[in-house]
Amino acid sequence: MTISPAGAMPVKASEIAVAAPADAVWTGSFIALLLVNLLLCFGFYMLPPTLPAYVIEIGGSPFQASLVIGTFSITSLAARVISGTVVDAVGERTVIVAGIALIAATTLGFVWSPVSGILLLRGLQGIGWGLSTAAIATAVYKGVPQSRRGEGSGYYALTTIAAASLTPLLAIVLKNASDIVLVLAVSVALTLAATLLLKSGLSKLPPRPAGPRRHVPITAKSIFEPGALLPSALCFLVSMPLCGIVAYLVLFGAERHLERIWIFFIGYALMILATRPFIGRLFDRRGHAVIILPGCAAMLLGLITLSLADSTLLLVISSLLFGFGYGAVHPSLHAWAVNRCPVDRKAAANGLFLSAIDLGYIVGAIVLGFVAELTSFALMYRYSALAIVALVVIYVFELLHGKAQA
Repeated sequence: MTISPAGAMPVKASEIAVAAPADAVWTGSFIALLLVNLLLCFGFYMLPPTLPAYVIEIGGSPFQASLVIGTFSITSLAARVISGTVVDAVGERTVIVAGIALIAATTLGFVWSPVSGILLLRGLQGIGWGLSTAAIATAVYKGVPQSRRGEGSGYYALTTIAAASLTPLLAIVLKNASDIVLVLAVSVALTLAATLLLKSGLSKLPPRPAGPRRHVPITAKSIFEPGALLPSALCFLVSMPLCGIVAYLVLFGAERHLERIWIFFIGYALMILATRPFIGRLFDRRGHAVIILPGCAAMLLGLITLSLADSTLLLVISSLLFGFGYGAVHPSLHAWAVNRCPVDRKAAANGLFLSAIDLGYIVGAIVLGFVAELTSFALMYRYSALAIVALVVIYVFELLHGKAQA
């Protein structure tokens, strides 16, 4: 027996629950959500490096192969624009399950489809991806205490980056060892496995109000959460040069006769892994200004160094600089976007922020590809650095006028 206050019933020691700290990040639900996102991303990122090649193998043209990426990006962007409104209306669980089911079904459908069918399914897959990832991000941010949201954001983003960095290599190995069917089967298995952890991941979210679900009209006001607009616009600028790296780095390596161009992705991923823990804590303690400006400087140096790279050493240096900068700026912008919005608008903030990433990829692929065709891939990376310069100018202007303090 433990001693109880006067007049109170005695309490057994075994009945005393040890509650987790109110600001704890590493809860069971947070870990489960990270695993949900990791499995979904591992399944999804097996497709971009293998599906375009498969389209050409079955008689498609290079232009149709490029549409495999372009069609997906457009529908994913459209889905993310409305994702906040959809999640607010029906809840995270319904959106995530429906999105994952659509991704798995369309992936399986690639096996029996002609080129035109693959493009149609890829467009539908973009809808599933845009909705499900936005809903997962919303659940993560709702479950992490605001005082440690920067740290939580870093770990969440890390699962996506880890999958994007490691999965393409696995997909290429599987396709070379067998065929596209094996790649698609593994992709579907990983995608569906994410649903097994969903119940645990969403267990700590506040319950939805009883009664019929409210109808939320899809309007400009419901989609574009004003509080998230500035960080999302800055993220759009960050995403453009990143798209130039993801889409054109192999071609740049051929232009510069760099046989070990893959080393860039390893250095980039390792630097993000190394910086995630302390960047998140620094954001929570000191705010975004002490992270975003140094991070932008590192990205600028990384892009310039990459454009000059004619050796493995310069390639490694550029990857570490850009990886540090992107690893610092991206999650800070994301956490900042969510923090600026009311509790009932977190989903809309996530939808707008993720839409900015998709839009940055679409615009970056078109504009930077055009610049590379007119000049060279090396000069393209120098021009892409202008997006980071624009980010710094806008951000400093907003800081000086007090609009970026929140």
